[in-house]
Amino acid sequence: MSGNCLNFEEPIKDAITRVRFAPESNNLLISSWDSSIRLVDVESSELRLEVQTEAAVLDCCFQNESVAFSAGSDGSVFRYDLHSGAYDIVGKHEDSATCIEYSPETGKVITAGWDGNVVAWDSRSAKASHAFVGSNSHVESISLCGFELLAAIGSSVRKYDLRKLNGTIQAEDLSMNKWIRCLSSMAFQKGFAVGSLDGHVTLQSHSVEKGYTFRCVPKSTKGKYHLVAVNDIAFSPSLPGVFVTGDNEGHVIAWDGSNRKRLLELTRYPNSVASLSYNHTGELLAVSSTYTYQEAYEMENQPQIFIQELGESNLKSAAVGGSARRYGQLGSIDSSWLPSFCLITVDCIFCLMLMVKDFHLLKGFCCEGCARLGFLKFSLSNAITMSDEEHQFESKADAGASKTFPQQAGTIRKNGYIVIKNRPCKVVEVSTSKTGKHGHAKCNFVGIDIFNGKKLEDIVPSSHNCDVPHVTRTDYQLLDITEDGFVSLLTDSGDTKDDLKLPTDEALLKQIKDGFAEGKDLIVSVQCAMGEEQICGLKDIGPK
Repeated sequence: MSGNCLNFEEPIKDAITRVRFAPESNNLLISSWDSSIRLVDVESSELRLEVQTEAAVLDCCFQNESVAFSAGSDGSVFRYDLHSGAYDIVGKHEDSATCIEYSPETGKVITAGWDGNVVAWDSRSAKASHAFVGSNSHVESISLCGFELLAAIGSSVRKYDLRKLNGTIQAEDLSMNKWIRCLSSMAFQKGFAVGSLDGHVTLQSHSVEKGYTFRCVPKSTKGKYHLVAVNDIAFSPSLPGVFVTGDNEGHVIAWDGSNRKRLLELTRYPNSVASLSYNHTGELLAVSSTYTYQEAYEMENQPQIFIQELGESNLKSAAVGGSARRYGQLGSIDSSWLPSFCLITVDCIFCLMLMVKDFHLLKGFCCEGCARLGFLKFSLSNAITMSDEEHQFESKADAGASKTFPQQAGTIRKNGYIVIKNRPCKVVEVSTSKTGKHGHAKCNFVGIDIFNGKKLEDIVPSSHNCDVPHVTRTDYQLLDITEDGFVSLLTDSGDTKDDLKLPTDEALLKQIKDGFAEGKDLIVSVQCAMGEEQICGLKDIGPK
């Protein structure tokens, strides 16, 4: 079930960054690293429009059937007339603009970039509303649900109200305990799903108490987990709770999130799955099979886009047929004799027992209740159940945060973090060297220990995983300084934290002591990584 591949007279020359179906048609918008925006009519496989810009296009979205937007590696945000091909600039980030969405509720284009800004551009005027994420903070993914904006930053999801984006209210941070690669809002209710670099998906919604986390890839036959980044998540617009995931090894898997069930897996694609998009009816799924920018040295296959029929009827037939046999929850099933309208249910316990024990007995035989209906009733929701052993379900509230997480070396950038010689470091310099035509590129990292300031270096193949520390910053109000150099801090819960010493940095130490002696209200920022904590910043909020 790999679907039909879209063919272009002129092939896409570089990695595809995003595919998006139009809001009311089967037109598909495609952005890529070859600095192009393309509009394709999927039904006729006709290229309707191709526009070349000056920089790589890192994301795109529709406003309506006639207007689209893009975010570029040079920070530019463009608006396109999809009939004429004309385009103009909406605004510009100071660094690469990596994510873009359109909000029909507010008429604003929402972008995020490596400059640490989330910006809402008014598409009808030159006005813009800003929210500062923080220096050296990269927004990995954004998603909209009504007036709520979700932004994935490191291992947390930050919520903003688009009506108050300038920061008049405090944004809400939700820790996912996993380094996030992608983020997607649910289609039918408030909630979202995030995909992580280590192959986990976390769902959080009002209907799922506390949320839960599972691994997309189960244990191998050797009993070990294989870490594969989840690059994109797309919720079905027609089936509540159903979503698909695409990962770095070319796997696309459909899930029933409401019932914690794995529905089916499509045939593996030739490259990483970088982007997924459902059409407006939920019948078609666009899959971009393409190397990502960190894999450009490693892979030779051309970027491709596949259109997969993945509506309700396709999911049902796939679950009754090949997928059920593949994942083995019902044993080996010969389903070729079933009528096309059959669904799998457990309304009838007797039928379920026969399916598990001796399915072939059902041919021409059923219980009295099913006989009165005239056909077997089956339900997709019980076709394939994700077992706890395979997918390690855990309540989000109970999932412990590890000190580090794995990340591919080729994706780590300057001002990011890395573990060198078992120390948490901030990357101050990174360069990539190529060893030969078929060799692995190697990344040369220079890092500064975030606690003691020492310079450390390491060399890692770009395709290998590195340990990256979970680094958090928390603000506390300074209450007191003891004679032996310890501080007393006020936490959000009203308790005191008394286990930290004053910082060793002389300039920061002097600022804290002078401000405290002058009776000012001081807020200190505490940085935490790999079990260590240290005061790293100071805010003066005025006299007491």
